[in-house]
Amino acid sequence: MAKTRETATPLSGWCQGDEGVIERILETNHLAARLREFGAMPGMPVRVLRVGCPLVIQVGASRFCLRKADAACIEGKKAA
Repeated sequence: MAKTRETATPLSGWCQGDEGVIERILETNHLAARLREFGAMPGMPVRVLRVGCPLVIQVGASRFCLRKADAACIEGKKAA
């Protein structure tokens, strides 16, 4: 994977095809624990497959559909 940019941004603001690394999952609701159960955690590569609501992301070999509000709780650094 390519070098990453300096600042982490919410996945809800990423564009289709953007790739990067998960930096943190904000502990605002049950989503953080649920995502960890599926292997989505800081340090994992992430790619946005579809924008909108639901937003579709790929983390490793897994794909997730997330509401935009939930995607805003996941912050990552985009690949340069």
